[in-house]
Amino acid sequence: MRKLILAFLVGCCLFQAWPVFASESQQWKVGDGGTITSIVVSADGARIGVGSASAQASVFDAKGDPIFQVTARNIVTGVDLLEDGTFLVSSDDRHLYAYGSDGHLIWQEDMKLRVKDISASADGAVAALILQGSTELVYINPANGKTISSTEIGVTLKTVEVSANGEWTAVGASDQYVYMLNRSGKILYKTAISGPIQALAVSDQGETVVGSIGGNITVYDSSGNSMSSFAVKDNPTSFTGSANGEYIGVSDLSGSIYVFSRSGVKLWETNVGTIVRQVAFDPESKMLYSGTDTGIVTEYDVSATLQNAKRQASLTMIAWISGIALLVIGLAWLFMMMKKRNKLSLLRSIWKARSIYIALVPGFGLLIVFLYVPAFSGLFHSLYDWHPGGRTTFVGLDNFRRIFQDPYVTRGIDNLVLLIVTGLIKTLVPPLITAELIYHLRGKRMQYGFRTIFVSTMILPGVALMLIWQNMYDPNMGLINEFLQTVGLGSWAHAWLGDPKTAIWAIIFIGFPFVGILQLLVLYAGLLTIPEELTESAKIDGAGLFRIIRSIHLPLLSGQFKFLIILGLIGIIQDFGSILIVTGGGPMGSTYVPALQMYYAATQFNDLGYASALGVSMFVVILIITIINMRLFKTSNV
Repeated sequence: MRKLILAFLVGCCLFQAWPVFASESQQWKVGDGGTITSIVVSADGARIGVGSASAQASVFDAKGDPIFQVTARNIVTGVDLLEDGTFLVSSDDRHLYAYGSDGHLIWQEDMKLRVKDISASADGAVAALILQGSTELVYINPANGKTISSTEIGVTLKTVEVSANGEWTAVGASDQYVYMLNRSGKILYKTAISGPIQALAVSDQGETVVGSIGGNITVYDSSGNSMSSFAVKDNPTSFTGSANGEYIGVSDLSGSIYVFSRSGVKLWETNVGTIVRQVAFDPESKMLYSGTDTGIVTEYDVSATLQNAKRQASLTMIAWISGIALLVIGLAWLFMMMKKRNKLSLLRSIWKARSIYIALVPGFGLLIVFLYVPAFSGLFHSLYDWHPGGRTTFVGLDNFRRIFQDPYVTRGIDNLVLLIVTGLIKTLVPPLITAELIYHLRGKRMQYGFRTIFVSTMILPGVALMLIWQNMYDPNMGLINEFLQTVGLGSWAHAWLGDPKTAIWAIIFIGFPFVGILQLLVLYAGLLTIPEELTESAKIDGAGLFRIIRSIHLPLLSGQFKFLIILGLIGIIQDFGSILIVTGGGPMGSTYVPALQMYYAATQFNDLGYASALGVSMFVVILIITIINMRLFKTSNV
């Protein structure tokens, strides 16, 4: 049974580690290298049409060899290829053009306004365009370029996309709505988008992909209901869908190209180092074409990626079924073994106390969800170059090697050692002295009164304490410098937090006289548990107060010391809040600690892989120090 479970786990690991590749087959430059404004692939995949900002429109064969190239009088805003070989071109020169399969001009039509976008069905039965500043969607006849009809939308239109079968036409408008029209031009519905529309695409099934500013992408069904949402690194520039609607190609301003499943799972990503303006699938969804702002068209073979996605979906289902089967078999095997060894009484005991175990389930569930899952997630992602919403790449131990090369971390380690030494002294010595003083007060009421006075300081929030001390250190009106001026030591006045030589020490002295309430109560409670007979016997033998403390109190408080040292170490290594509030790591990085670098890596630089590696490293250090501390203080008392 153990071997079977082990084999299953190994198989799952191998399944997760299965590589996914998309090869760059070829690339070519279009015309003078102007920004690619549009890409379209013919229904048979034999031709690729490309429009550019250099007023050129080109048609290439599947190998990237040019078939013909035409020139407009201004930026080419859109192109489309029909089944009969007709090449439609729209331009900012206010004209529409149609070219035959050999590049000869069939017709041109003056639209009186700049043509901002054009899209047509594969058979040419539906061809729609948008004119600059117009609120109408115009339908034309691809045979002669004449206007057939128009549909009033009511707001300025930005982009249009007609499905390959012509059944659906999606229009993005300036009012942040997507309007869906049928073949006859009737508006079926409109859907609100969360921001200005950057790009859209529509499939033969009527499913629409819409991207808005901020990299947010949403997939809608044929009724306008949201199906899935996901994000890319930057504003999307173009979408393309596979013929069956299962996969979505995306490009964005960061230079990244993606392939997502319809449910929003990222299957593949690459970055070309420059802005990608257009993407288009071939009819079989094996090839993905991209166009950049440098006039480069690149062909990617993504067939392996998509096949792998199908394989992973099947294997995931198999893994779930196998896991459930193994769980059932394991439970049956456990039951048989317990029955064989007469251990069924344990199950009976658990059943009798079932209400208690049921009551524990929510607590354990919250621990697992909010503590253990994030902890294991951090361990896992420490091995990856992980930027949420972007590309995730396995890098092994590179993040950990980077820690030793990070000047902020190395400087922070020096500060951390100093903080640990001084922090442990502050954790143990002042609270111990205070606890001893309260313990040796004669009256119980006086002891209670002083305990109350110290404990009442807990009502002051930690953030407020940091801000109070920050104001006390103020070089102009701070209490410390004012006091020095008053007592005639004005020459000692200093910008305590602004000087790299004194900033870390100023942070260390925050909280003076360092009487931690938790530490005080733990040590005071420990003193109360010491039998009075030991103290009385020592006094009879002539022992003084300091001898009693050294020979009786300190040894019997070793359990409390161990507890406070462990908590103190964990708190000091993990804490960065005080430094973040008071100095932010400055001046000149003189107050940096590793935990602060972890915080900045996660929140300011979105480098969660490196932040996870820092967190794992701190955990290992805490674990090692805790084990050493447990070895040194061997006691059964806590």
